[in-house]
Amino acid sequence: MNSSLIKNRLFLTKEQNPKFYSSLLEIWNQLEIPNDSEESWRKFPIGSVDWNELQFDPKEINSISTEENSAEQALSEEVIDSIFEAILKYTPKDYFAFLSLVAAPKYEMILLEEGESDFDFEEEGDKPKHSVRIFYLTKGKTTKTQIQFKNQHDSENLHLTSALDFYIAEDSSYLEILDRESSDPDLYRFRNVCILGRNDSHVKYHYYPMGGFRSKLFLHAHLLGKGAEVTVDGVSALGGRNLKDLDMEMFHHADFTTSKISYKAIVTDKSHHIFTGNLIIPPNLKKVTAHQESFNLSLNKKARAEANPKLEVLAEDVSCTHGATVGDIDEEQYFYLLSRGLTPEESKSLLVTAFYGETIHSIGFSEEVKLSLESEIKEILVGGK
Repeated sequence: MNSSLIKNRLFLTKEQNPKFYSSLLEIWNQLEIPNDSEESWRKFPIGSVDWNELQFDPKEINSISTEENSAEQALSEEVIDSIFEAILKYTPKDYFAFLSLVAAPKYEMILLEEGESDFDFEEEGDKPKHSVRIFYLTKGKTTKTQIQFKNQHDSENLHLTSALDFYIAEDSSYLEILDRESSDPDLYRFRNVCILGRNDSHVKYHYYPMGGFRSKLFLHAHLLGKGAEVTVDGVSALGGRNLKDLDMEMFHHADFTTSKISYKAIVTDKSHHIFTGNLIIPPNLKKVTAHQESFNLSLNKKARAEANPKLEVLAEDVSCTHGATVGDIDEEQYFYLLSRGLTPEESKSLLVTAFYGETIHSIGFSEEVKLSLESEIKEILVGGK
């Protein structure tokens, strides 16, 4: 194994594991770029994308592995091989997920430590960029991790990124993730997030995407071990002509597992938000609890928000609920605030903040972080007033 450790970062290349690489290419060669007729892409304008403008040729994908200086081996070869196996097994058969695996020059594996940590990832320029990152928490550890993705460029050209991120929580571990995206207004972003929870693990994933032009997210959480829990929440704030299409699925594989999806979106201007959630529980599982909810607020008649809750429940000993709302600002509350002397801008800002505030303040991070999130959302929706 040619892997290297830089602090708590281990760099892997797909060629290190010939069996993985062979299987990867076999699957990749069967995949084609999606089209509008596919169920997962019917709301996303994939058919109208000008790939030439994005400097991307779907038929010519080149990958050059980047070798790192060898250093102390942080994980055994057995563990690393098992991670390669998990990547191959649980990466969805989505074109852009496998594009990341094939085109990324290296896979960055981050070994999470006890306590709190922050990771910043920045990308610049117009050329297509592809990344694979694996966040790994070993047995029995507890950590809170803030991840910030920033994309900036100087031109007005549309450009593209694809990303595949794995979060792996081993037995009896606790992992809380705050995932923040800050994208420039010309970015097409295709992203897959996979969460793997082992026995008695607890994963909380908070997702806050800001900016961008068009983005598609697939999130797949796999509750693999008995007693595993996964909670996903977050807020999308959209302005301008921004489109975000979120597809989130919870796969229960074991007894006594618990999952929850609770997501909010606020749209203004001519933006468009799509949320699709799915709870998947196969037959013969026992004592499974799964909940799903989507709340959407529209601030402009030209803005759109859609919620598509789904359930695939084949077991009987389960407790499952789902719900979704799409609506405008409550006029009664709005006029009440006006009657109390607030300006229209102040009234609108207060009601919008109340809509998403509970979600932000439930995260287990500092008040400074929470206020920063509130400020970003408010700037998009009401101009920071």
